[in-house]
Amino acid sequence: MAMLKGAADGRVAEQSYAYFKAYDRVAFVGVRAPKVREIEKQIFQTVRRSWSLSDSLLFSDSMIRSRYLEAKAVGILLLSRYVRSCDESLLATIHGWLAEGHCSNWATTDALSTFVMTALLRRHPRLLSILRTWTDSESLWVRRAAAVSLTPLARRGEHLDTTYSIAAALLDDPEDLMHKAVGWLLRECGRTDPRRLETFLLAQGGRIPRTALRYAIERFTPDLRKRLMEETRGV
Repeated sequence: MAMLKGAADGRVAEQSYAYFKAYDRVAFVGVRAPKVREIEKQIFQTVRRSWSLSDSLLFSDSMIRSRYLEAKAVGILLLSRYVRSCDESLLATIHGWLAEGHCSNWATTDALSTFVMTALLRRHPRLLSILRTWTDSESLWVRRAAAVSLTPLARRGEHLDTTYSIAAALLDDPEDLMHKAVGWLLRECGRTDPRRLETFLLAQGGRIPRTALRYAIERFTPDLRKRLMEETRGV
């Protein structure tokens, strides 16, 4: 935290709130993203030869539990360097961070999902069956992580059966942040198999929130986008 506070700028902190809603639980030291990455790199270069995996996990845990988004980002970035050495138990730790409110904003949840969870799921694909249970969580952030962590995999056409299953389970979610996340996930599914995405959207029809649908069809032709908007409209 000392390095972050030493680089803090009150104007940056004030400007950062513009990217979040009034109900988001966020606090800022006031450090821009490039400087946050630079600080994390300095920390890693200092400890890389002396820290064990346990040391890195303890550090990341303490940073993610901080109230400041920049500190959370440093913890997540450093953990991403070690995640390929982590075993399956890390998923339970991540679930705790999300469910206990230590990642209660879209920026921290999405960073944890894509920088850490995706690599963990790729290394331990058996965890995908556990991820499916996250769609029923009371925590918005647990549910969002279930979708967002799969976006890099979907982009490469990996585990699409599981991805579509999770997307379908989240279609009835009442939160707008989930509509956007599901739409983003579906859009990535369509990169390698657009026909399968089209078939999925037509099969789900009016269940699909319009926000999610608009995200999902962004890469289709204008004519196909128009047809899908019409044919999936709820009765």
